[in-house]
Amino acid sequence: MMEITDEEWALVRRLVPRTIRSTFHCSIASLNEDGSPHVTPIGSFLPRQKGHGVYFDKFNTRLAVNVDRDPRVTILAVDSGALLWARSFLQGRFIAPPGVRMIATVGPQRPSTEAEVHRFHRLVGPLLRTRGGQRMWQSLPLARDVTIERIIPIRMGALTGVD
Repeated sequence: MMEITDEEWALVRRLVPRTIRSTFHCSIASLNEDGSPHVTPIGSFLPRQKGHGVYFDKFNTRLAVNVDRDPRVTILAVDSGALLWARSFLQGRFIAPPGVRMIATVGPQRPSTEAEVHRFHRLVGPLLRTRGGQRMWQSLPLARDVTIERIIPIRMGALTGVD
């Protein structure tokens, strides 16, 4: 297993909240029983200490079945903020990668902690006060820990200096 660098972890800590705010989810890929990929949104991934994160296990029944059988996943976080992309197209480059892939394993379902729920509620901020935000995120009783083994910055050809 490769060591995650402080620089890679700083990128994750910066990008994941921006991803949640700009698209309301990260994407997570797991393996179906037949080996085919299953990709679904998770709207509640939070990085914690270096190499570890958590997501609330609420809506994705296929994901839950898949990770109970095979805990290997890839999580994709891309900052889709219009200002970031407009600035990058106007300047002809991204100053930093606009996204990351996190190669990880997922732990068993467990009760979420009050601190985790509070931290996520702070992230979604005023949206939690809307009818839809309440329905989506008010009750987050279950969580899964994520151990991140590798972080791969997203490259966009000439826009990130890699052709």
